[in-house]
This record gives sequence, C-alpha cells and structure tokens, in this order.
Amino acid sequence: MRNQPFSQLTADWIESTGQSDRSRRRPFLLALLILAFQIPIMLRLFYIQVVVGDRFIEPWRVPLEEMEIIPARDGRIVSRDGVVLAQDVVQYDVAVDYRWLETPMNPQWLRRQGARELTKEQRRDPQQRQAAEARLQAHRESLLKSLAQTTGHSETEISANMAEIQRRIESMLAAVERRRRERAAENEHEFDWSEGLSGIPRLVVDELTRPPERFADDPIILKEELQAHTVIRNVPLQVAAMIQSQPDRFRGVSVRSTSSRSYPNESLASHVVGVRRQTTNETSGAVVRQGESGVERSQQATLQGTSGETKLIRDRHGDLLQSEVIRPPRDGADVVLTIDSRLQQLGEQLLDQALYPPPKSLSSDLPIPQGGCLLAMDVWTGDVLTLAASPRVSLNVLARPTADEWRKIQDDPSRPLFSRAVQMALPPGELLEIITMAAALESGVVATDEVLHCQADPKSPDRLRCRLLREQGIGHGQLTLGEALSQSCHVCFYDVARRMGPVPLLDWGTRFGLGQPTGIDLPGEVAGKLPALAAPTDGSSRVSGETLQLAVGQGAVLTSPLQMARVLAAIANGGYLVTPRIVKEMPTENAESEENRSFSKIPGLSPSALSLIQQSLEQSVSDPRGVGHAARIELLRMGALCGTGAVAGKPGHSWMAGYAPAQNPRMVIVLVLENGGAGENAAPLFRDFVTELLGYGELRPFQPGRSSSVR
Repeated sequence: MRNQPFSQLTADWIESTGQSDRSRRRPFLLALLILAFQIPIMLRLFYIQVVVGDRFIEPWRVPLEEMEIIPARDGRIVSRDGVVLAQDVVQYDVAVDYRWLETPMNPQWLRRQGARELTKEQRRDPQQRQAAEARLQAHRESLLKSLAQTTGHSETEISANMAEIQRRIESMLAAVERRRRERAAENEHEFDWSEGLSGIPRLVVDELTRPPERFADDPIILKEELQAHTVIRNVPLQVAAMIQSQPDRFRGVSVRSTSSRSYPNESLASHVVGVRRQTTNETSGAVVRQGESGVERSQQATLQGTSGETKLIRDRHGDLLQSEVIRPPRDGADVVLTIDSRLQQLGEQLLDQALYPPPKSLSSDLPIPQGGCLLAMDVWTGDVLTLAASPRVSLNVLARPTADEWRKIQDDPSRPLFSRAVQMALPPGELLEIITMAAALESGVVATDEVLHCQADPKSPDRLRCRLLREQGIGHGQLTLGEALSQSCHVCFYDVARRMGPVPLLDWGTRFGLGQPTGIDLPGEVAGKLPALAAPTDGSSRVSGETLQLAVGQGAVLTSPLQMARVLAAIANGGYLVTPRIVKEMPTENAESEENRSFSKIPGLSPSALSLIQQSLEQSVSDPRGVGHAARIELLRMGALCGTGAVAGKPGHSWMAGYAPAQNPRMVIVLVLENGGAGENAAPLFRDFVTELLGYGELRPFQPGRSSSVR
C-alpha cells in the first residue's frame, strides 16, 4: 500500500461510480461476442461434416465402372469345294498396364499398390511398406526380361516400345496441363491500381461471388494412364497362352486378341467376294467391319459378328478391382458360295490370256479386249459355278491400299473395279435372234417350214444386209427360220421384224427377262435396257429402223451376261426362267430340300417352238455353216450361238453363249469380250472352257443311249 499513495482514494472512487461491476462484465461480454461469431461457424462445420458430408465423400467411395468391347470374329466366305475366299485372321497382341511400363514408376501408385499387399498391421511398419514397394520395382525389372524370353523379342525393342508409349502420354499430359494453366490465367482477377479506391468494391464483390478454383493444384490423371497399351504385336498362340497361364510372372500384362480381314486367294473371284473395311461405330465406339461390295455387302447380316462387353470396376485411382463379362461375343456365320474355285480360277486364267496375250501373239489382227466376263450356271437350279471377270484387283490390296496403289487403280482405263458380270450391259448382237425367233413362231407370222430368202433389198442394196452378203457378195439363199438362226442371217430376221412389228419383240423380250434385273444375290445389278418402241399409228405396215435393229440385237437394246445366261438356260430346261444365285442355301428346318429354287415358267412358250430353237442352236455348232461351229467339240454335243454387239468407232463386243450337253442340258456358259471384235473371236475361249469342264467331270462326253448330265 505504500507504493500506492492514492489507493484508498481510487478505491473510494470505483466504489462510488460502480466501475467495479463493469470491469468484471467486460471479459464475459467479450467471450459472448467471440462466441457469437464462432457458433455459426461451428454449426456450419457440423452441418457440412455430419449432415451433408456424405454427399461429398460418398462419390469418392463409389468405384468407377467402365465398359470394354470384346471383338467378335466375322464369318468366312467359302467356295462350294471348301476353299476359303475370305476370313478373319486372329492376331494376339501383348499389352502392359501403363503404370507397369512407366519409368520411373509413379510414386503415389507404387505406395498404394504396396499398401494393398500388406495387412492393416503391416502397413504401420515403414520397413514392411518399403519392402513391398521394393518387391514391386523388382517385378517391374524382371517383367521386361520375362517378356523378352517368352516372346523372342529383345529387351531393347520392348523398352523402346514402352518408352515411346510413355513419351506419347506424357506429351498429352503436358498439353492438358498447359491448357489448364491458360484457363487459370484467363480467370485470374487482380486489383487494378489505376482504378484507385473505386476498384475496391468491384474486387470485393468479385471475390465473394466468384467460386474458388478447386483442385487447381491436384495432379491430372489421363484415361490413358489407367489403360493397358500394346507393346508387342502379333505373337504366336502358344506365347499368348503361356502369358495368360502365368499371371504371377506376368503381372500387369494382358493378351488382346484382334482380327483383320484377309483374302487368302488374293484376286480369285474378287468381284464376287467383294471387300470389307473396318469402321468405328459412332454410338458404342466398337470397331466393326462393313461390307462394301460383293458377297461381303449382300451377306453383311450373316457374316458380321456381334461384339461382347466386359464391365471393369476401378477405384478412383484407376486401379482395377473387378472385371465381369456382361455380354459374350458372338461370331458371324460362314457363307458358302455356289462358286467352284477350280472353275473360277480356270475362267479367270482364260480371260487373262485374252486380255494379256503373250508378245509372240501380238502380231495377230484380232483386237485386244478391254475387259471380259465368263460365267457358268446350272440350267435347273440357277447355281452360278463360275462368275469370272478380268481385269481384277487383289482384295488384300483393295482392303488396305496405299495412296499410290489406289491412284493406280483409279487411273487404270480398263476399270478393274468394274464388276462386269453384274454391272455390264452391252448390245447382245445375234444372241437376241433367239427371242426374235420365239416371238415370230408364237405370233404366227412365220411357219416352222416356211422358206425365207437372204438377199439384198432392191430399194437399198447397200443397207440391211447380213454379214455373209457384205463380205462375199452372195447371201445365204433360201433358209428356214431355224437355219437363219443357226447361220445368223440378218436379212431373214429383218424380214421377220417387218412382218411382226415392235410390239411382239418387246413383249417376248420382257417374258425372257430382259430390261429387268435377274435377282442374283449380289449388289449393284443392272437392269439392262429394252427400247421403248411403238407400232405405227397411221395404220401402215412400215416399221422403224430401231425395230429392225432390235430384231438382231443391235441399237438401243442392252443386256447383261446374267440376262443372256437366263435366256439360254430357259431354252435348255424347257422354258423356265431361273434366278441366278451365288450364295448356297443352308439346310433349315423349314426347307424341305436343297432343290427348292426360284423359277417361273415363261408364259406362252410352246414346246414346238422351244424344240425348234434347241435344234437350231445345236445345228449352229454341228453344221460347218453355223456361226458357233468354231466352238465344236468332238466328244460333246451342245447348243450355242455367237454374236457381235456393234459399237460406233470401236471393235464390237464379242459374245458366245450356249448350253451343254445338248441332249440333256446341265450347264449354260456365257462369254463376253468387251471390244473383242466379231463373235467368232470368243469361240476358242468358249471351247477351251467347255473342254476343261469335261476334264473336271462337270460334263460327260456324249454316249448314245446314256445320259451325259452330271446331277
């Protein structure tokens, strides 16, 4: 108290003024003030942590689901004799998880992976955690040696592949990081001191209303970092099986099976088989193949397999927890063709000989065709045994052409991609006289024994003459209609056309299937053309020059090789139009037999007219005066006719069509040489092909009293 001389006075003043109570209340009031600010914060923390905390934490606990496509194999295309024309070739690739191929190994992933291999108690021991991580790194080093020993590839090569994958993904990661920094710089708002104190309110409002950049410093994890990447391609099946059977030794390694479309016989039947290209489904992302031409396109639904799906469950760090096959893949079904590979190869070789003759034969006066087509079809079933065309392109080249290869194919004037058997329509020449003869007989304008005269027209002796009359100055003389067909006398058919007019010609052309597709199971078939001709409206009997041209297969009429094959098959089988087909029907429960075919009877075609046409076609080959005599074979009787489709300024199109054996028809053969000249030019190739059919046993030599058909 000695040090406080005024203590008594101060105490009396405090007591008299009441300051003692206020001093004692100040700490309490200060505590209340602090609590007033802390209680809302504490309540907010409680609400976030207890009430709604699971809303933010639970999504990080839920694993991620990812669907992975399981590829399926597409069906094969096989010839009737078992030769594979198109197939999927399976390729096995070795893939390694990115974290296992990364160098150095990702420390965060390594720490998590090591912790998974330890129990809860072991994780508390730092030494055991380090030992677990060391074992993972040792496995990473031994993995490279194991892959090299098993696959036969060098460690240097495998390491280089891994390094290339890592470089690619790290460059992607750097690009993403750069974009994130650019976006952060664009969104960054700094105080502009030039605005003075007036800029402070704007800065405060911006800081209070703009959401913070959350996770700005979190590391970016690309999807590619969580996937496996192919490091070795196309390993043998036994290597793939060895890797899959030793999961502990090849940890982090998987085997992927992929397939590519292959055509083992290159260009054999290339226009028939077609090509199949790989595309990506925009909806599912699955890699599928789409047929673009030929059987690959027409049988797309049958050939195409259905890919499967595997569900992969990963945690938020990308580590695989579980995999489950949701839908197994379904391979496509095989398609068996009616094509015989031996006959197909034979037909293509004969056409190639005509289009690409040896140098020693180039001195011949015969024109070199621009293209050609040869087909052989069963006259009863419509099964096409040969559908050869030339020129062609290897399907393996066409499926994956280089820029130079594609440019060369496109610039080729012979159009090797043009499917001449299905898409080519040309004037048929004298072959159409078969239909003209049927129309004349059935309309009654010409009797079967009526004598016709081959002579020049006195009014215009230089026009409308037959070839013999033009070349030798003398005509055929007196002929029956059957002889006019076998010797191809245009003058006689001009006379018949004048009597008939255009209507019966067009009517019977339609009945024989001209001007309409045959219905073959190949895409892109042309319908050909029958000109729209009408009878004179003035009551006169005069017919137009177009009608006369139509009677001998010239002018505006266009037919395809398949259409003429149907015409000859109808003559051979008794008047039935068959539908050509390439794909062999597979037996089903509803099908009674393999012999169920699509065919229709030609209305109005009488047996007598049919018999006379058959005799004329056989006489065309057997009679030395016949236009088909150059195709005659001693051991075989057949009916055939050749024709020339005229082209202005170029050599004509050479046709030869017929059926064999004549007494019991089995097969129809049609040969066309585009710009090959006169019809007789096709006869040697036609004869060679039929001779080979005898050698292969498809046709039998003529033996009196016995059937020569192979059924």
